Amino acid sequence: MAIEKMEFVSVTASRDCLDSVLEKCCESGCFQIESAVASASGSGERTLQLMNDKNPYDVPFKGLVSIATELGIELSETNYSACPLESGADFTEFIDSLEESLAEASKMKQAAQQIISQRKAALIQITHLHGLNAQFDRIFSCKHVHVRVGKLPLESHRKLDYYDQNFFFVPFEHDRNYCWGMYFCPKNDKEIVDDIFTSLYFEAVRIPDFVTGNTEEAFQRLESEIAEEEKNVAKADRELKNFARVHEEEIQRAFSKLCHKRAVFELRRKVGVLRDKVFIKGFIPKKKHKDFEQLFAGLPGAALTFMPPDADSSCVPPTVLKNTWFTRPYSMLVEMYGLPDYTGYNPTAFVALTYTLMFGIMFGDLGQGFIIFLLGLIIGRKVHKNFGGMMTRCGVSSMIFGAIYGSVFGFEDLLDPVYESIGISFLPLHPFHNTSFILLTAVGLGVALILISMILNIIIGFREGDIEKAVFSNNGIAGLLFYGSIAGGVAAMMLFDVKIMSAPFVIFFIVIPAVCIFCKVPFAAVVKYKEFRLSNEEEDMTFGNFIVENFFEMFEYVLSYVSNTMSFLRVGGFVLSHAGMMLVVSTLMNMVSTGAKPAVLVIGNAFVMVMEGMIVAIQIIRLEFYEIFSRFYSGSGKPFEPVKAGFSTEIE
Repeated sequence: MAIEKMEFVSVTASRDCLDSVLEKCCESGCFQIESAVASASGSGERTLQLMNDKNPYDVPFKGLVSIATELGIELSETNYSACPLESGADFTEFIDSLEESLAEASKMKQAAQQIISQRKAALIQITHLHGLNAQFDRIFSCKHVHVRVGKLPLESHRKLDYYDQNFFFVPFEHDRNYCWGMYFCPKNDKEIVDDIFTSLYFEAVRIPDFVTGNTEEAFQRLESEIAEEEKNVAKADRELKNFARVHEEEIQRAFSKLCHKRAVFELRRKVGVLRDKVFIKGFIPKKKHKDFEQLFAGLPGAALTFMPPDADSSCVPPTVLKNTWFTRPYSMLVEMYGLPDYTGYNPTAFVALTYTLMFGIMFGDLGQGFIIFLLGLIIGRKVHKNFGGMMTRCGVSSMIFGAIYGSVFGFEDLLDPVYESIGISFLPLHPFHNTSFILLTAVGLGVALILISMILNIIIGFREGDIEKAVFSNNGIAGLLFYGSIAGGVAAMMLFDVKIMSAPFVIFFIVIPAVCIFCKVPFAAVVKYKEFRLSNEEEDMTFGNFIVENFFEMFEYVLSYVSNTMSFLRVGGFVLSHAGMMLVVSTLMNMVSTGAKPAVLVIGNAFVMVMEGMIVAIQIIRLEFYEIFSRFYSGSGKPFEPVKAGFSTEIE
């Protein structure tokens, strides 16, 4: 699989038609804009400045969102061709007219809500003062007596008897932690008594001036006022609802157009300006060349220049993965790890083949694979196209290996008569009867995938001109010979009792590659520069430090070879795990009555499919990323993000 070819595009236009040019860029759906001043290398371009005009649509945007929120209108993108508004001033005038029409109802609602909030707060304040029968206004109007209402911790309340001061405390109500009440004292002793109660953690409660009468009267009056104001709020809501019903369509159109205008204007931050000219640059897919050029044909004020993607050294070409029907859904895994560089390697096909293969091996069941296939079709159409596509492909693979294992919804012997009737004696391959074969095959698969990953790294290294990566690294030619020779020697000895580990074989295919990996930096320098060179950091390194550092690095490489290979044992392990879990389901079926067996079968299969299917999917991703991708792939590419004037209700 390849990477989509790109073209670098430079657009020069008069400042007067800037908005039209940006509109065309958004309309194309294939133009990724870059900062126009990033490459100001020529003397003539040094005077280019990025446009930094204040967006005139920001204030109307916030105002319209506020109005829609007040009216309870859920904003959504709609056709705005009938909306006559254009400039920021037009939208501001439109918003002002809406606010003017809403002013009376809004003021009524706000005033009523404020009164309700105040009255409810007052109700909370006097909730614990039911024991007070005197008039609030008479108590607080005393000329010679200082009064405070509030709550006192129960522990502090018990300490009041210790104070021999000229005050008394009247409790009204107790709860688990506090005693509510008020204290009285002469105004001349106000400071002393207040200090005493402050030290006892007394929390004063302010009774608003509009609270009059005793506690019961105040409660009735406050509740009556709240009910009256709630009627005013309901009346205002009805008026606002009627207004929203009449003007909702107009507001939706205006907001959609405002979003578009605001987003297009925001693109100016990447536009360079020089006197009366503006300069825009970016990338388009090469296959869109004619369409993009045709789009600007009716705009005489703009001139397009098409160049190779590497024409501007300051702009990194974006990456668009080019995949086939089978591999396209797996691009989501590649993007999760990171896109390749524009000149790099697209690993989607490799991921698609290996992921599908390993899923089928680890989750081989003809019946369950068919269910996964059907679920994939539904999810692909209704929820997520790529995820559903992966499920359908993995479902087919699971069905194929399920047929090989002879497993249909956990019944391991269901296909035996079929194979006997057609004369295939080596199938089905029952996991519990072939445990060693399955585990050894899993390790062999891991060795093969690791070797293929190394070969890909070698190809990529030569393509990039990186001799150290392609030849001398642990994943280069030296690593390929070292790892492949040991793996091949061990396999020949264990499987075929053939001893190929002779002295010449060990020297040429193990020792020499190991030395190359150990001394990869100086060897690569000699090949590249035809002389021995070291970097500044390496020049300060002593011979002893070089030996120690590379010894531990080599030791790490050897451990990684072993651990990465053994990691593929999980492929065979999950084959046995799946068979074991379905054996448990079968055992449970035999323990229940005949009528309950179908329920156990359905629930057991559903449980295995959900739990094991999810675990297998995650484990394969781990194998792909850590054991395979880490050997050859660098996800440092830049995603392709064509400009568009999208719809958004978020206020920045």
